[in-house]
Amino acid sequence: MKRKGPIILSSQEAATNTDILQGTRLQTVPSNGVLTFELQASDNDATNNFTVSVQLPDGDTPMTDVRIPCGNTSGLAGVLDERTNLTVSFPIEQGGHPVFSAAETGDTELTWRVTYSPV
Repeated sequence: MKRKGPIILSSQEAATNTDILQGTRLQTVPSNGVLTFELQASDNDATNNFTVSVQLPDGDTPMTDVRIPCGNTSGLAGVLDERTNLTVSFPIEQGGHPVFSAAETGDTELTWRVTYSPV
């Protein structure tokens, strides 16, 4: 059986989005694997920040309203700085729809990359 490679998605959010993976190649998990999220906000203070939630297809919610760190990327829109971003990985089973949502407070941007790696 031929093993399939990873699926990598990335973008920016400038407003609240309740289902970021809807309509993408990761709308349904193709096979058992690992889902890795890399997240960075342009701001993270009391008035300007992003929070993120992740619900896996089995109903588990490993992230609920987690505030996303900002990095030293002022003026570099869309940069994920591995020294300061939040990176988390979760095992995921085939089928079902993972829900990745982001909520904006104030005026900020969220840069994200989601990588699915089959096992």
